[in-house]
Amino acid sequence: MRIRGGVWPAQRGFAMIALLALAALIASFLIASGLSLTSASNSNERRDRSMSALRQAKAALIAYAANEQWQLYKGQATDQPGGLPCPDTNDNGTSQLSCPNAVDRIGRLPYMTIGADDLRDASGERLWYALSSNFRRLSGTTIINSETQGLLTVTGDTPASNVVAIVFAPGEALSGQDRITQHNLPAAYLEGFTTTSPDYTFNSFATPSTTANDRLLVITQADLMAVVEPAVAARIERDVKPLLQDYFSKWGAYPFAVPFVAPPVAQSAYLGSFSPSTTMGLLPVTNTLLTWQTPTVTQIPPGDGSPTVTSSSCSISSLTVTCAVNYCCNSGDRPDIKLEVILPNTSMAFADKPSPFTTPANLAMLDGDGDVPSNQGPVYGYWSQGGSPPRVPTVTFAAQSPGGGSVLTYTGRLQNAGDMHQQATITFSLPPAGYLPRLTNPTSTIPNIAWFLSNQWYRQTYYAMSSGYAPGGAGACSQPPATPPPPLCLTVKNLPSPTNNKQAILVFFGRALDGQVRPSAILSNYLEGENATPADLIFEHRAGTPTAINDRVVVISP
Repeated sequence: MRIRGGVWPAQRGFAMIALLALAALIASFLIASGLSLTSASNSNERRDRSMSALRQAKAALIAYAANEQWQLYKGQATDQPGGLPCPDTNDNGTSQLSCPNAVDRIGRLPYMTIGADDLRDASGERLWYALSSNFRRLSGTTIINSETQGLLTVTGDTPASNVVAIVFAPGEALSGQDRITQHNLPAAYLEGFTTTSPDYTFNSFATPSTTANDRLLVITQADLMAVVEPAVAARIERDVKPLLQDYFSKWGAYPFAVPFVAPPVAQSAYLGSFSPSTTMGLLPVTNTLLTWQTPTVTQIPPGDGSPTVTSSSCSISSLTVTCAVNYCCNSGDRPDIKLEVILPNTSMAFADKPSPFTTPANLAMLDGDGDVPSNQGPVYGYWSQGGSPPRVPTVTFAAQSPGGGSVLTYTGRLQNAGDMHQQATITFSLPPAGYLPRLTNPTSTIPNIAWFLSNQWYRQTYYAMSSGYAPGGAGACSQPPATPPPPLCLTVKNLPSPTNNKQAILVFFGRALDGQVRPSAILSNYLEGENATPADLIFEHRAGTPTAINDRVVVISP
């Protein structure tokens, strides 16, 4: 009993000590685990805050590139859809006016310029931003469209190419980074970037460390164009469509298309083709000056009295046509004449009618002594309104096919042979600016398409019309499945009905999809689905999976 009584108290004491030690170990473990969990939670929360700011910055930049209304509101030029502003290099929230060098294209996010909040990362630092050189808006050298490729590169744990822009959360200052005296220097905030030509290469890190703690988010060309292209299609409908409608209202047909080939660089190559008459291809946006060709004068019945045109001759000097008409025989005879002159290439480009010649009374006329004949009135001008039946002077423009030009025709009755000394000299001149003001000097009735031309969006805009509405065509088309004549209309699927009565359309290519190689003379490298086989006159508007078809159709008429 003594042994037993002496042993048990000692064992109970030892067990108590062991239990207390175990409790202390468990408490230490729980405290350490708690601290570790709190640290991990804080780290995740900080990462999420930084990534949220980066995502907002990315969305704001893409929206800015497509938002014409915001740029107008800010008093900025709107001639470059898809263009991005230069970075903020002096920490005032606004972009620099130009950024020609690589060092100028890395700075803080210009949040005020793009209409974003003053976005900051979890450390309280403003976000930084790098821009590809060929997406600088309004630099005077950049051409931005769906073919423009991003030149920034990201290597490391999350590599990326064809990068248009990058936004950075710089994190806290690391050892060696002086953000006081080097407040606007990229190296004081960002790590792992190297200078290449013409742009930077950046390194991405999966896990922040004591030597690199940047978090970055890229904007690829596909990211940007997915939002910019719908805006461009809307601007094509608003600005380019009226150009074709205006042409049709003046000439009664649409201009010939440019044959589709591997797109050349020079805009001077975009003249429509009439041999064979091209009803599908690219838009004829070449700027070409007007000239006269082959003026002629012929006598037409009935005239007044017994007039005879004995001879006529026409000449062209620079932009001026002069025609001399000799006629007899009695002093009161008044011949009716037709004066014709050819305007070449009017069906091969966006020709505007020469406005001084749309009213026959504008025609200048002298008699055989070089005097101005008596004025017959506002409708007749210097033509004669005498005789029975009378002939009211007219002027018409008619497209030629083949030939690619138009014929300007005046008809009218000359004043009597006695008063005119048996001769009339008729002259008219072209405006010195040529005949394409719709492209070079847009009027208030036609929107400005400078953005479309300067960024070469015409290289990515397919143009098709029914042959019935080509120059020299029937001026009508029939709806499938009717059998021609007249020629068939175009059909465009995925549009509100009717879909099979289209006279002319534009199809906006969009960026290259997987498997498409550009530049190319093969149409299927630009258009998808029904659009890739235009000879059947069946097209389709973008619908369904964007990665399968991204063509957007703009209907010109009806």
